[in-house]
Amino acid sequence: INNEFDWEGIQVKISLPSTYDPNQTYPAILLNDGNLDFLSSLSESVILVGLISKNRLDDYTPWQASALRDGAPDFGGQANVYHDHLFGGLLDKLQSLYRLDETRLAYGGYSLGGLAAVYSLFSFDKVSCVFSICGSFWYPDFVDYCKEETVKNLDCLLYLQNGQTEGVHHTNCLAQAPVYAEQIHTSLQKCYPNGQFVFDPYGHHEQVAERFLAFSNWLAQKWKIGKSQGIVVFLTKSLSLLIWIPDEACDEAKDDG
Repeated sequence: INNEFDWEGIQVKISLPSTYDPNQTYPAILLNDGNLDFLSSLSESVILVGLISKNRLDDYTPWQASALRDGAPDFGGQANVYHDHLFGGLLDKLQSLYRLDETRLAYGGYSLGGLAAVYSLFSFDKVSCVFSICGSFWYPDFVDYCKEETVKNLDCLLYLQNGQTEGVHHTNCLAQAPVYAEQIHTSLQKCYPNGQFVFDPYGHHEQVAERFLAFSNWLAQKWKIGKSQGIVVFLTKSLSLLIWIPDEACDEAKDDG
């Protein structure tokens, strides 16, 4: 972590590439909950910004809703205020501190952090990529909201990934999490025909690092970053051949298995 400060109740952690050059512009990723280790594969090419809310049940939810279980705090529904702080002031602060590539700014998160990011599509257009991994799309009335409201940030990349077995051990609305997620995917596909919409076979808390890596690989390809030249080794019984192959050819080889 190269810098750390508080902004309107948001704890901000910043990780710069080890070869950071102040005369060069860099893509940046804003990550709710601030678990920057999950994006480590991009750390040498991208400025990583961790956003840690003081109350995620308030800041990452679009409107007030009752708690899912007795004794738990209710959801505060302060995402609009959170995003006003994020896009209204913090982003300007970051741009004053570092040279951000304004055409390559991503914002997203996991679970409620992903819900907040998708909700931002309808009110803010300051980022060029929004991503949600296991977004909490079961949130009351969120499916109807996405179907009825008009998206504002149409000109951006969109990445949604959810698990087919999320909520499998629950009996409340979480039990239908994959059904709600599928409806959100279907609804937003109409607005983002070039987006990435993924369902994997896992539960909500499984394969988290692998899910982030899948997103990171997708984003690296879209942003054309963090790609090394390809070296392919062909082994036979009597001979090993070391051959340099350009990036594009490596990608085609991977696609062909």
